[in-house]
Amino acid sequence: MEVGGILTPGSLNRIALNQLRVGERLLVEVVQKTEDGEGIIRVKGQDMFALLETSTELGERFWVKVGDTKEGSLLLIREPLLDSQADIPVIPQQFQQLTERGLPINQDIITLLKTFPTENTDSLGTLLQNIQGAMTDESLVNLRKAIPAWDELSEGNGAEKLVECLKSLGLNYEQRIQQMLKLDSPAKEIEKNSLRETFKFKLLEGIEKQEGQDLYDPQGSLTHLLEKITGQQLWFKTGALTNAFMLLHLPLLNQGQFVPVQIAIESARKGPKMDEQHCRVAIQLETQQLGEIGIDAFFNQDSLTLRVLTRNLPNLPQLLEGVMPETKKEFSKLGFNLTKVETGDLDQNIEFQNFLRGKRRSGVDVQR
Repeated sequence: MEVGGILTPGSLNRIALNQLRVGERLLVEVVQKTEDGEGIIRVKGQDMFALLETSTELGERFWVKVGDTKEGSLLLIREPLLDSQADIPVIPQQFQQLTERGLPINQDIITLLKTFPTENTDSLGTLLQNIQGAMTDESLVNLRKAIPAWDELSEGNGAEKLVECLKSLGLNYEQRIQQMLKLDSPAKEIEKNSLRETFKFKLLEGIEKQEGQDLYDPQGSLTHLLEKITGQQLWFKTGALTNAFMLLHLPLLNQGQFVPVQIAIESARKGPKMDEQHCRVAIQLETQQLGEIGIDAFFNQDSLTLRVLTRNLPNLPQLLEGVMPETKKEFSKLGFNLTKVETGDLDQNIEFQNFLRGKRRSGVDVQR
């Protein structure tokens, strides 16, 4: 236990003890502290008296767990962070949420969840242009190398390239840190060096450098890009009740230019994984011939139906007819029988657009 606080009975006038459960996580901010260890903390927007351990500092914000609630008092136990891993930067308020993927109680995280699906997915290219000089040229070159090229994805290892891209961006950054703490010294050092190569590490390093030079801009490109990556992490494992949902904004390169791709997947849960045989996959991307195009795919055991959505409907049937034999063959290799292909207008299919923004219907529609 690093930090504990015992709240006096009078301080619980608006947060009733019976509303808090042992093990519940709360975000605490220390707003006042005396030399005697007494102080005021802010919990759920309310200020209350607390007895604090000496290591607690004024202005600190940290996560605590409810340790005990009895006799009119409340024991809050500070959760350990990575104080000994200062050479691997993290954002303390977000660290536990990104490793556990639990329901957020931090308003900043709620904001990220709400704004991420509606952001312009083409902003990555613009943001990268704006951070020239704030990060090393080597970091930007390595980032471009990590992003798959469009024509590479047709190869047999296309899926592996996508996964490697996500890792290079640092979308499992916090989970890797958590696992790193369990390793012995040689393996830990190897993992540290690997983490330093991720783009999220470079962003955090760049922001820390700006802060050290009094140049930090909370609305700047580095912060915006970090928030975009964090928002992506938070959308990796969501969903309600028996369904799992994942939202992904993925950059691809086509002839040296960034191509924004949006992907949404909803499925039944299969233990800790998604059920690939009973799921819906929606994809939207920019193409050279048809402009923006959407693919709405429904998997039901070994059957697959597709709806192709575009703003250029007159040319679509002829194009689909030319590629359909090869498309059926490729899906057959994966164990799926493509049974039906429909077309539709992208702008008129509001439900598809909502699905890509995380506004999905309850249940997974695998009958279409």
